[in-house]
Amino acid sequence: MILVFGGTTEGKLVADILDELAVQYFYSTKTKVDFTGKGIPIFGAMTPVVLTAFCNKHTITHIINASHPFAVQLHQMITAVSPEIPLIRFQREFLPRISHQLVSYVNSVEEALENFHKNRYQSLLALSGVQTIIKLQSFWKKHPSWFRILDRDSSRTIAATANFPTTHLLFGYPQSVDKERILFAKIGPEVIFTKESGVNGKLDEKIQAALAVHIPIVILKKPEISNRYLCITTKDELIDIIKRK
Repeated sequence: MILVFGGTTEGKLVADILDELAVQYFYSTKTKVDFTGKGIPIFGAMTPVVLTAFCNKHTITHIINASHPFAVQLHQMITAVSPEIPLIRFQREFLPRISHQLVSYVNSVEEALENFHKNRYQSLLALSGVQTIIKLQSFWKKHPSWFRILDRDSSRTIAATANFPTTHLLFGYPQSVDKERILFAKIGPEVIFTKESGVNGKLDEKIQAALAVHIPIVILKKPEISNRYLCITTKDELIDIIKRK
């Protein structure tokens, strides 16, 4: 039995591959989602103890981590299981980082705030997700700021809990370069903040749109992942691993 951590485009792809191979699996997400695969959906946060017990109970042979690249706590928690269980990281494609005077990369939200302060930016468009609202409050409480978040109740609740003004919330997913460019030009922030979310997160589209309207963009680097994981990016690689088990 295989345990998949999903909730992403990559997670759906892994589920499709396992369905195609007629392999049994659990599909785990933090919150309940509409899952149409043939695996067994489960949801809820796990601790190392709970995960270990689950793996023992269901004789898990492989764990495939296809969760979001910024799910740091989950990535670390999974590595607590027995070394005898192979850990596979099915990750999205990341393009090479860009060298441009309007493009900056930072290692943390704190470093991003230092960048904003150093450059005296007075307004912000954050495409970094609802979880960064509270982390950026020292900026948005003093300067006009907009956050694009997912159009769902849980995201609204997080924004409301942080007392972020609803009039400055934008809802939706990353779009094409042209649509992002129109949005950036309409809002006209002095800086854009986003995460290094890879091809599926349309990072390149965001960068190109920002450059088109001459707005600086600050990018939070993706976290490093444990060397316990075998990192792969393609269907063929995953099929080869599963067939060798």
